[in-house]
Amino acid sequence: MKILVFAELYYPDLLGGGEFSTKQMAEGLASKGHEVRVLCLGRENREERLNGVYIKQKRVRGLSEHFLSLAKNSPVKEGFSRFEKMGRKWGDLYESRRWYEIYRSVIQNVAPDAVHTAAPMSYLGRFNLWKAAYDLNIPVSHVCRGPNLLKLDFSGGGLDKFNMRRNAKASSFLTALAAPSRFMLEAHMRAGIRGQVFNEVIYNAVDFEPAAPSEDLIKAKENLILYAGELSEKKGISTLIRAMEGLEGVRLMLIGEGDLKAALRTGGRAEVLDWMDRDELYTYMQRAKAVILPSKWDEPFGRILIEAIGKGTLAIGSDRGGIPEVLDHNEDHIFRNGDTEGLRSRIQRVLDLSPVEYMDEIQGQQRILSRFSDDKYTDNWERFFLRQLN
Repeated sequence: MKILVFAELYYPDLLGGGEFSTKQMAEGLASKGHEVRVLCLGRENREERLNGVYIKQKRVRGLSEHFLSLAKNSPVKEGFSRFEKMGRKWGDLYESRRWYEIYRSVIQNVAPDAVHTAAPMSYLGRFNLWKAAYDLNIPVSHVCRGPNLLKLDFSGGGLDKFNMRRNAKASSFLTALAAPSRFMLEAHMRAGIRGQVFNEVIYNAVDFEPAAPSEDLIKAKENLILYAGELSEKKGISTLIRAMEGLEGVRLMLIGEGDLKAALRTGGRAEVLDWMDRDELYTYMQRAKAVILPSKWDEPFGRILIEAIGKGTLAIGSDRGGIPEVLDHNEDHIFRNGDTEGLRSRIQRVLDLSPVEYMDEIQGQQRILSRFSDDKYTDNWERFFLRQLN
């Protein structure tokens, strides 16, 4: 099976957890003998084969700079203004002969069995990409890793209904739709955005063997609470900082990038570290007593939680979006969004666990990782694409 994947960026360029998931999907399918080709934006025109995946990066002036400006690991800071976003949005929502012919030509040249958009392809003529594949009688699918088809980040909510209606119309070209959580899939289907043949939840996965916790490793943990990700208000950072007040002898560490970073560093209420590679991040995870995802917005999944659990550290999250699904709806590990006292009590509970109690609890959390295994993830994606060809 030959699969053509379109993405805004591809690993190691990271907008968020989605790039990890796309890489994991592509490499997993390649390892099973399928031909996977990824077309994405980059700093320059470049082609390479990496871990069995054919990757073609194309530099498109303006668009490349915009997406790279959003990447965690990029020094580029030339993103679109609000007005530029509005001007460039047309091709995502309406037919554009230019975008249509570009995508039709690319798809014809590759001649794939299936086309897949692993990112929303914002400002990249998404409507026309889906239509070109549809008109060529090639199954086309999309994975909803975020709310981009539901919300416009530059409109303050005023154009969200219009955006949803146009994307519902465009989804008539889709054979299948996937999402990393039941919450995210159902949110799109309620808006009329759906695959015409089927819709499916494919949970994200850890791509490493979970660490077997030992009493010695747990005794070596520091009184450290960790957050890693975007440093922005929607992530609930202020709730976490307030929850830490009054907890004696415990440190808070925040790792990431975002518009709150400078203020958090000067505030002195947490240690703030730059975004780092995954292996270094995992060492901090293993030192911590708990990893917290205190989001105020509807998280599509919450990858950082399963990574923490896989590394032998307890995870706590808010009740927004797909987080409760990831944490198996266990109220010991889930607090109501914005509930400072609820979060503080859950952190204190973890701090008070004896090594034996901590061991029992992390082993319990690790049992849920069977849903998020690398093998299951690859098998699910393989079935997803094969089902479109039948």
